[in-house]
Amino acid sequence: FYKVFEGVYAVMGIFDGCLLASDIDGTLLASGYLPQRNIDAVEYFVSQGGAFSLATGRSIGAVSSVTAKIKKLSPSVTCNGAVIYDYNKRKILHSVGLCDKDKQVISEIKMRFPSVGIELHSGEEVLTLPRSEATDLHQQYEDLPTKTVTFDDIAEITLNKALLAFDSPRQRDETAAFLKTADADGDFVNTTAEIGGEIKYYCELLPRGVSKAAGLEILCKMLNIKKGCYFAIGDYYNDLEMLKAADASAVPEESPDDIKAVADTVVGGVRNGAVADFIEYIKQRLTAEGGKTEKKGCK
Repeated sequence: FYKVFEGVYAVMGIFDGCLLASDIDGTLLASGYLPQRNIDAVEYFVSQGGAFSLATGRSIGAVSSVTAKIKKLSPSVTCNGAVIYDYNKRKILHSVGLCDKDKQVISEIKMRFPSVGIELHSGEEVLTLPRSEATDLHQQYEDLPTKTVTFDDIAEITLNKALLAFDSPRQRDETAAFLKTADADGDFVNTTAEIGGEIKYYCELLPRGVSKAAGLEILCKMLNIKKGCYFAIGDYYNDLEMLKAADASAVPEESPDDIKAVADTVVGGVRNGAVADFIEYIKQRLTAEGGKTEKKGCK
């Protein structure tokens, strides 16, 4: 099958016009490990015309473990939807910031729970207010260069999100009880990461209405992705809206049962290449619908 580009006939790829958005932790990576199956499958997906994007809670600079091995990333959703970043052009395409009321809530958290670590994500920068064992572990895991700041330092800075890092479940629960009463304009979202085989729990404060799903809706418009051509894979609650919004979605077998319930398919384990399994599923789905060139929504 062929299409015309600038007067030249070129082979039309199986995934031409498709976008695959993938969460990182617990989906593309298993405790920081990127399976070779996923690398090979993503390279094949892109070679066949697909756009592969990350949809992650991580900040712009926290994906080096992916960008070192997957070179042809499309613009990606970072900071749980607050930022869309083009890794090829090293350019922010979209950014939403926390309001002054949210910054005040961050100050209250710092005063009430001085041992809770707080990361502040601002564009390509990551700031720490204050440091803790939990923030040190998180930053080491994501290979994050950071600097320590005071509350006064952030008054005039655009913050895309704040991440609370807990040393213990008790600390998390005590902070969560306060957050239910906090006068924040933004939204609190629970997230996790598997570090050294152990699940670590975090809470993020995001600008109101921000989510991976909202960020991907904007990205689909930027990339001119048609109805029927948007696919997503993720494993946790901050992926839920993204999975529901996609034309087809998948979760790894380790995902919670209520997350599995919203997906179109449950693929294999993360360490064995869950993303590769989903790419095979997409290929079979397109083939079953009559072949890529006959699927009008993806031309």
